[in-house]
Amino acid sequence: MLRLEDLSVTNGPDLHVLLMEDPGGSDKDAGYIDLGNLKGNRGNQNYPLPEGTDASKYHSVMINCQPLHVIFSCAELTSLVAGA
Repeated sequence: MLRLEDLSVTNGPDLHVLLMEDPGGSDKDAGYIDLGNLKGNRGNQNYPLPEGTDASKYHSVMINCQPLHVIFSCAELTSLVAGA
């Protein structure tokens, strides 16, 4: 489960949450998983990871506008809780 806490990002069209392998959070070529549409641009949110995902290889999160290919925000993951 990916949990975003105290999220505050500019609203935009078709924003998606991407779990990124790149520690800097901006290189999609390094590998990523699209966790789907952003649920809202403010507050706490949970995004389930696909079955069998090795969470240890992901280091950051990107909020990306799909149709415009624009990065709205990137953040490094701060903690990983196994089995949570």
